[in-house]
Amino acid sequence: MLSDMKAYAHLKPGQKGTMRLVEKYGEALLCVRYRYDEVRGVKLKTVEIVVDERPMKGPRFKDSDMVPVSVAFDETELREQLKKIRAR
Repeated sequence: MLSDMKAYAHLKPGQKGTMRLVEKYGEALLCVRYRYDEVRGVKLKTVEIVVDERPMKGPRFKDSDMVPVSVAFDETELREQLKKIRAR
């Protein structure tokens, strides 16, 4: 439904046209979009708000995990250091 509509304005909180929504949603307000639906001939105002916030889980990798690392060809000093510690 929304993908078929064209957005003609994308506003951040505090910009003109968002003040009442900032009062209503406060810090939870992320953005306001004004859209129009050519099929139905109507204008819409949509809001994006934060409804849930949780801390992220632990780190993606453990200290002992092997991870891919790209080293540029011209980084010879770094390449030598990696060879000394037998990195593959």
